[in-house]
Amino acid sequence: MASANPPPIPKTRTSGSPGLDHGRTVFSTERFGAGETIAILENPLLALPDDANMRTTCNYCLYVSGTIEFEGDVKAGPRTCKACTGCKAAVYCNAECQRQHWKLVHKAECKMFKRIRERTGKDWVPTPVRAVAQVMLLLKAGDEEVTKAFGPGGTLESNVEGFKTDEELWKDFELQATGAVVYAGLLQSDETLKQAMEVLCKIQTNAFNRFDADTGQAGIYLHPSLSMVNHSCVPNAYITFEKRKAFLKAERDIEPGDEILISYIDHTAPRRARQESLRLYHFQCNCVRCKDDLNVYEVIQACGVSPGVKWLNSATFQPDVASLIPAYIERSKKVLKSKIEEIHWKFVGYRSPSCHNSQPSYHVGSNRTTLAKALPLHCFLAVESWPFKYPESFAPFRVKTLMTIAKLLSAAGDLTYSGDLARYCDHEGVIGVLATVDIVSLTEVILRLVRQNGVIGGVASWDVMFGTQEMLRDIGDLQDRDENEAAMVKHWANDLQDPASKAFWEDVVLKPIKQLASFAIEIIEAELGDNKSLARK
Repeated sequence: MASANPPPIPKTRTSGSPGLDHGRTVFSTERFGAGETIAILENPLLALPDDANMRTTCNYCLYVSGTIEFEGDVKAGPRTCKACTGCKAAVYCNAECQRQHWKLVHKAECKMFKRIRERTGKDWVPTPVRAVAQVMLLLKAGDEEVTKAFGPGGTLESNVEGFKTDEELWKDFELQATGAVVYAGLLQSDETLKQAMEVLCKIQTNAFNRFDADTGQAGIYLHPSLSMVNHSCVPNAYITFEKRKAFLKAERDIEPGDEILISYIDHTAPRRARQESLRLYHFQCNCVRCKDDLNVYEVIQACGVSPGVKWLNSATFQPDVASLIPAYIERSKKVLKSKIEEIHWKFVGYRSPSCHNSQPSYHVGSNRTTLAKALPLHCFLAVESWPFKYPESFAPFRVKTLMTIAKLLSAAGDLTYSGDLARYCDHEGVIGVLATVDIVSLTEVILRLVRQNGVIGGVASWDVMFGTQEMLRDIGDLQDRDENEAAMVKHWANDLQDPASKAFWEDVVLKPIKQLASFAIEIIEAELGDNKSLARK
């Protein structure tokens, strides 16, 4: 993404020059095992919430108002963000964040929001407009780092000529850039507008979208060094965010000399969908997944599973996906790839009444009224979907799904204990499984998996982890729990390979999860209505 020379990422080297097909390239200089942190990047040039979350997210540290946090095992929070007394628009979780943001950019931006309120009656602007305005104000103030990146001959690639080829998009960019110039109170000249347009193009090309419906994160994050990492639909690394920090983590084992590659998009989508998502980056991906149009099963067959990932997968619902691949590839050949493309676009446009996103949220189903639908669905994802799309057990989608299952099981346990399960759960199969399973032990095992994989895949204070400690503590405090059941969970956690541990895993954990997953297709068909045939594809 970058065109000149941003500071290198630690433990990496760069090569290549602007203008080459592959641009600059980042190589590892050390070995990183799957799940290891390659680098932690701080001090981004841009880190701001999107307009929809501007009033609920600290505008400096990006803490989401009301989020529970932990300092070690001690609960800290939740906190409520308070608005700037000057503009009443930007909010902050504490006085220190407000001071830091004031020095960084809000001193100039505060006046901008007053101007916006006077002209529009609103206290917000679209996220790209605010981002461009921030950069323009910092350029005007002579900020050294922003000038290096966004100024004439700056380090960030703009792809201006590529954006110009899309007439409608370019018109939209002109409106956004004009709005940024006007609201920032800058001189409205052709030169200023041209500069704002280039800034917007650089942001579009180099910034990362922090959107995560599950954790409430959303917004723009731009670090010039991170922007140098190239894309692949078969990545060996990924990025996760913690407030103003970005963590570059190894998805697979990386050896010295390997290029570090991340995915800018949903790399598990069909090829045409991936190409459409990459359109605004103005390059053609030539990875093995794109070149040979491989599905998720064929990718595992072609690229294998990292030894580090295999080790981490020793306690998952699909511990050895590679052994299943031949049969799954044979089954997948029964459906034409053109048909899969068609199904994908229908699915993207479809919104289930009980699940408002194409990717189920880990909060979905914690409501007891949706338990009978949500629990089988998430068990199905954990067993039949995510392990093949994301072979690494610490992948965020997999960890969040485990957390959802734990919350659903906890709700089911409360209903079973009170005798109200049948009142809220109308699926006889689900009731039957929950009536016979050791819900407490099953929940504890899954929470342990969340904690283990979440620490590897995210960061210590990853939002998905909040509550895990409390749920485990609540289980430990149960007065009427069978001591033998609690002892068996601890024995399993200490020695996964012991025959008794394996038997416990198969009978108490894997069996009920697979039984619950087996109900998912009929539930999905019922939800899809006239489109129920999609569930069988």
